[in-house]
Amino acid sequence: MEGGISQNNLQHITQFWSMLDEMAESDPEAYKKFMQRQLSNAKDQCVPPEPHLSLRTKILIPKEKDLYINICEWNMVPAPESDAHPVPVSAGRLEEISKGSDLYMVIDVAYNSTMLKMADKEQTEMDQLIRLAMKYIEANHRVTLCHSYHIADFKLKGSMKRMRDRLRGFQSKPTVVQDKRSNDKEASLLEQIKNISVNGEVKDELSSPIRLINDDHARHPKHCLIEEISSSEVATCTLPSPDYELSVLEGDNETSRKLELKVELPGLSSVSECDLSISQEDVLLDAPGKYRLLLDLPHAINKDAATAQFHKQNHTLLVTMPIL
Repeated sequence: MEGGISQNNLQHITQFWSMLDEMAESDPEAYKKFMQRQLSNAKDQCVPPEPHLSLRTKILIPKEKDLYINICEWNMVPAPESDAHPVPVSAGRLEEISKGSDLYMVIDVAYNSTMLKMADKEQTEMDQLIRLAMKYIEANHRVTLCHSYHIADFKLKGSMKRMRDRLRGFQSKPTVVQDKRSNDKEASLLEQIKNISVNGEVKDELSSPIRLINDDHARHPKHCLIEEISSSEVATCTLPSPDYELSVLEGDNETSRKLELKVELPGLSSVSECDLSISQEDVLLDAPGKYRLLLDLPHAINKDAATAQFHKQNHTLLVTMPIL
């Protein structure tokens, strides 16, 4: 039944609790260590992704555009089991951003923090992680990149909130691959409990590869493969940005200035056909299947006092935002 628990999962859950109860009675110390380990893992996974570095390159095909890649550290992404195993990576959507006359693409790629800290000590290691990220982007978004790049003097291109939203995939639905990994993880926990019951110790959980991308470096075992985990969107088609005009409305004093954003949305007949999200530093307009506009604002605004009106006659959205 859709949205319910499958019979297979129910059996796993029942077996899981039964074995935990048995362990708590037969070996309280092993039970305590197991629960502490799971709580520690859960705590690590609750920590949000953090920016590590940002680099600039170009998309060459299908259309030339500047591309910023935010390399982030996130302990939700596991470290590889060894140098011979795939490098786990999580990536968000490829997004187009407009800022005045500037138009560019941005994408966030996350590695385990241990991997990035090790790579900070050796430039060739960091270069390899960056090039693996590029290969991932090319393979999953059907683009060709310029493989020369420039590391920016800032750690993050765009806002922290947008980066975290993209990596967490809030606007995408879970995929079958993610469901499979969830089942694998349940089975892995059961295996751990079985190992405790037999050996009295907790073995490291083995992470099973989900997607492997082979490249020309496959002959060299170290950092030669990418394991994709929880990628929020694969092969996303970029929606066009609507025409817009952003202007500053001067008031009687400095505190009464406002930003006014006019967005032309031909083909839309109602405000219900689009979603508008306003933060202190940017505006996101999403008309599913038609338009998408992410606009960095030149001034910080009072998002709680912002207003929006949709004019049906000329299919124009007018957003007014007081400047802080």
